[in-house]
Parts: sequence; structure tokens; C-alpha cells
Amino acid sequence: MWGPSGHTSALAEPYSDAPGGNRLVQYTDKSRMEDNSYRASAPWDVTNGRLAYELITGNMQLGDHDFEQRSPSTSQIAGDSHPDSPTYLTFNGVMGHDPHPGGWTITETIDQDGNIGSDSNLGQHGVTAEHLVPDTDHRVASVFWEFMNSSGTVYENGQYRNDNLFENPFFATGFPITEAYWMNVPVGGQRTNVLAQCFERRCLTYNPSNSAGWQVEAGNIGQHYYQWRHGDSPAPPPPPPPDPSEVEYAENLLVILEATVISFEVFDILLANPTFTVEWYDHFDDVMEIWQVAYYALDSLDPPPGYEAFHSKLLDAYWQLNQAAEEFIVGFYYFDEWALERGLGHLEEFIRLFEEAVDLMPGQIDDPVLLEHSDSMNTFIDFDAGVIENFIRGDGFPQDAESPGIDR
Repeated sequence: MWGPSGHTSALAEPYSDAPGGNRLVQYTDKSRMEDNSYRASAPWDVTNGRLAYELITGNMQLGDHDFEQRSPSTSQIAGDSHPDSPTYLTFNGVMGHDPHPGGWTITETIDQDGNIGSDSNLGQHGVTAEHLVPDTDHRVASVFWEFMNSSGTVYENGQYRNDNLFENPFFATGFPITEAYWMNVPVGGQRTNVLAQCFERRCLTYNPSNSAGWQVEAGNIGQHYYQWRHGDSPAPPPPPPPDPSEVEYAENLLVILEATVISFEVFDILLANPTFTVEWYDHFDDVMEIWQVAYYALDSLDPPPGYEAFHSKLLDAYWQLNQAAEEFIVGFYYFDEWALERGLGHLEEFIRLFEEAVDLMPGQIDDPVLLEHSDSMNTFIDFDAGVIENFIRGDGFPQDAESPGIDR
């Protein structure tokens, strides 16, 4: 409903009723977000503009009661670029049309010149005229009304839950200012019947040939309005450069993580083939050394602001890995199964604390370096502690094996 990213950086636009005569706005692909905090509280401290109304009427709003009359926009509502497709100007001529009767199956069509026709074949899609809005005297098409009242998984106050996707049905769209009409426009190079209805803030489209979840869409009205008002559309703002301290921390952390990942893979191989030869113990020593050194290497890092809680929890995890190494060294050199049991407990605690640390990563891994290698942060989540558990609580050490002794 807003688009994947900002279409502009934040900028000031004239608005006579805002402090100093300007208000802070930011354009997205599908809207314009407006700072309204000088006179309203949440959820109305940020509003999205009545862009469709202005593009269709040409009445550009510069204050609560201040307007500048321009020509309506000739940008097309939807579909591939084509000179015959309906535009915002097209819908200017149908704003005053009477609403469809309630329950009416919508088969009316519209061309670029605003001519209204009818195609009975469009009745197969079962779209009807539903909710009447007395404020504008237009009915919302059934597919749009269902979308505006839909619910799903939302994230609020640190939790996921099922709730309405919008504060109210008209929160993101505004009231309807036209009826819904079918347009025949090119989509992906193919002529397609697309239903369109314009509201104050958006023009919604319904393409029955799209996959579920994408049949109702909002047009790129933020882009269209910016070009209509300001001229050439700007390039999306570049992302801010990463904090050098975050990059240095991330690069050093990744060395530790990747070494740990490799050590776990080698440990699995050793347990799968416990030969207890000199070569086997050489590889075992390498793994235990990584587990012991990793804690001190991590402790030497200086976490940047915002990473302190994550770093502290990760340090707790690696302390458990350090302790696991000490127990496993005793266990595998002296064939001490009690030491192996204690080592397994430390290893399982390491995995638990590591999972908690991942949850504390600021912005869920928003650092560019960590993001690139984020799989390293999740490798341990899938680690199967059962491999060593089966070794300890299964056959264990062979009866004829001789302990090499810790002095080696």
C-alpha cells in the first residue's frame, strides 16, 4: 500500500496551516506521507495525502482551505505505458455519476475518453457494487471492500497477532470518488481486463488473472503525483552509509562465527567416525582450540551502540562453548563419560543462548556485512546435538580403546 521504498527523501512542501508555512513530507511509490503531528496524535500524526483527488480534479491543495487549480494529470491509472489507456483525467468525467444499485454486478467499461460501455462477459468475475458511502455518494466494489476490511498477521508492540490490516476501511484509501469500471489495458504486453476505482487517496485495481494475494493492488500514485507537482521524478534516495564501527565489528564477528561453523562441521565428522588415532586427536584438538579461543576473541571486540545487549548475550553463549571444550578434552582424553555429559550440557546451553542472541540483533541483522552472511547466525539453530548425545549415551568408547592421556 505504500511501496517497497521511499520515492524521495524527506522534504518540505508549502502548506499554509503548518508551522512556518511548510510541512515535512516524504513520497513513496504509492503515497505521500505527511507530518501532521503539530495538531494530531496517533494514528493521525502521520497522514497520507488525497493524491488521487488532486490528480483527478487538478485542484492542488496548499493548505486546509488553500488550493491552486491545475490541469488534471494525464498519467494512466494502471497497466503498461500505452497512449490509449485511461488516465486520472479520464476519471474526472465520471466523478458525478450516480452510484450503482446495491448488489449490482459490475460490467461497465470505460475508455480513455471517458465513454462508458458494458460487457456482459465481465459478469463472470462476480464483482458487485457493495458499500454505499453517503459522503461521496459512491459504492465500493465488492473486491475492494473485502480488501479494505481484510485481516492478517500484523506486528505491534513487539508481538505478532491477527488483526485488521487498516485502522478502518478508509484509513489508507479515503472515501470513493468514482464508481468502479473495467478498463482494457496492456499488462505485461497482454491486453487485460482490469477493474479500477478511485478513492480520495488511492486508485485501487483488481486483476482477476493475478495470483491470490495480488489481485487487488494500489497504483504508483506517489510517483504520478510527484511528477505532476514537481516535474521529473527523482531517483530513490541512496541508503545511508554504514557506520564504520558497525562494519569493523561485523567483519571481526564474522571471522569468529565462520570458524565456529567449520568447527561444528568437523566435530560432527569426528563423532561419526571415532577412530581415536593420532590424526583423529589432531583434528579434535583443533576444534577444541577454536571453542576455547572464540570466547576471548569475542570478548576483545568493542560492540557499537545498539549492539551491547546482543554482544553480551553472545558472550554468555561462547563462555558455555569454552566450558564445553574443557569438559570434552577431559572426556575424550580420559574416556570420562561423566565429563562428556557435562560437556553436552554446556553445548546445549550454548545453542540456547546463541538463539537468544540472534533475537537481540538490532533491526534483525540490518548491518550490510552481517546481512550478507546472515546464514552464519542461524547455522547453530539447526545444529543436531543428538549426534554427540547418541555417542555418549549409546555405545560410547570402544572397549579395547586406550586413553592417550592428557599430557599428549
